[in-house]
Amino acid sequence: MKFFIDEDLFPRVARYLCEQFLIDAIAIRDRGLLGISDRQVLDYAFNEDRILVTANVGDFKKFAKASEVHAGIVFVQEGDLLREEQIKIMQEVVKIIQQELDAGKDMINRVLYISIDGTKRIETMP
Repeated sequence: MKFFIDEDLFPRVARYLCEQFLIDAIAIRDRGLLGISDRQVLDYAFNEDRILVTANVGDFKKFAKASEVHAGIVFVQEGDLLREEQIKIMQEVVKIIQQELDAGKDMINRVLYISIDGTKRIETMP
């Protein structure tokens, strides 16, 4: 399980995942990629086999639908969460994706919608 944290989320979320779960997670800011296009973000995540985590649901949903293949996307439904709330959501994301992996399902061409209120669903996209 590898994550690429978009610039609309706190970079500390990536560090938390690395430290607490020993998960390979990087933030776009830590790679010096601030300001690249959303399409480039999705391509970068795919090229590194990383699940993209973003609150930019509208734009990335369009790209995911138009892509032949992507490494998976986590859509955080709220874009205005505090860092602690983002970390709480990511704790749940790790559990959900681990359950999927344990069931033999990867995140290739799949998206996870998740909300701070606990609402979650996984869809295949495209």
